[in-house]
Amino acid sequence: MKHILFLLLFMGVTPSTLAGAGHDHGEGAFADEVSASNHFSLTEQQIINLGIKSSKAAFLPISRTVNMLAYTELLPERRSSVSSHFEGVVLSIDAKVGEEVKKGQLLAKAKTVNIGAKEVSFYSPIDGYVLELNAELGEILLTGGKIMHIGDPRQMLVRGIAYETPDISFLEIGQSVEVHLDIAPERHIEGKVQRINKVIDPETRTFSVYALINTPEGDIHPGLQASMEIFTGDNIPVLTVPKRAVLGELGSYFVYVIEGEHVEKRNVTVGVKTSHHIEIKSGLFPYESVVTKGNYQLQYISIGGVQEHDHDEKPHDEKEVHSHDDEHDHAHSSEPITDSHETHNHDDESHLEHDHHDYTGHNH
Repeated sequence: MKHILFLLLFMGVTPSTLAGAGHDHGEGAFADEVSASNHFSLTEQQIINLGIKSSKAAFLPISRTVNMLAYTELLPERRSSVSSHFEGVVLSIDAKVGEEVKKGQLLAKAKTVNIGAKEVSFYSPIDGYVLELNAELGEILLTGGKIMHIGDPRQMLVRGIAYETPDISFLEIGQSVEVHLDIAPERHIEGKVQRINKVIDPETRTFSVYALINTPEGDIHPGLQASMEIFTGDNIPVLTVPKRAVLGELGSYFVYVIEGEHVEKRNVTVGVKTSHHIEIKSGLFPYESVVTKGNYQLQYISIGGVQEHDHDEKPHDEKEVHSHDDEHDHAHSSEPITDSHETHNHDDESHLEHDHHDYTGHNH
């Protein structure tokens, strides 16, 4: 019970946040005598404390999918190197790693070391970012020596590593993909298969599938590990949500639909499942937002009975201090202890027994 109290106090949840009490259909995680609210509201601070994230229900062709390990790469036409065509000495480096540069921007200067030495300036061949510096001030440059690498990550490739399986026969150029970065697994990045290299590597027995993704913010770097899901079905889309949005078991499933600060627990019927998505046959409308992170904690908020019961009850340690102070006051008072005070203590014991029953029932 203390764990639930701590969680609720941390989130700042009070009975006033509940819009009404309902019944929990199909959720066996709570005791029968605890009713849950299917509709309630959260404050902005509670949403922040819970780390609530959501995703919209969308149509995807998930009747058949192929999943594979993948890595991000720059497009060949969106990367370039700045190199020297002569022997010389680096005079200045005018850009830093990670800095955004524009086509034609000054990047470095060098001085030739042959007869008739002259100063030469190097300019960015494309718009992009400085990915790597390969030279330092005062360094001797050889002919063909690299000074820096420039890349534009606003559109990238994702190279999937697929094993030698019958899945090869299902893959086609133009199929939809969804990419999930290991560093941001809840982020859904959509793209299309651009090309397929079906030449099997004799050592790893794998082949490569390249998907094109748009990253206009330029916040995805090359070399990041990810998982890529390729939709190879019959292209008949079905309503889906991220798999982590669906809770429940034994054929009774539900999601939390969120709109602004209002939350609704909604029973759903599910269909086909993939590694990242699950088909919703009933219970949701297209483009409704469902909670994908923080939904487990929402189960505690929806328990109206526990919240209302615990709101007026002080922590156990605080009650002991209060009782000690009362005894101290009575010891110095000429007035006798009344029966009503004993009755109040009896009620506290009753409350504690009731709390314990709820808590053990929940664990069960």
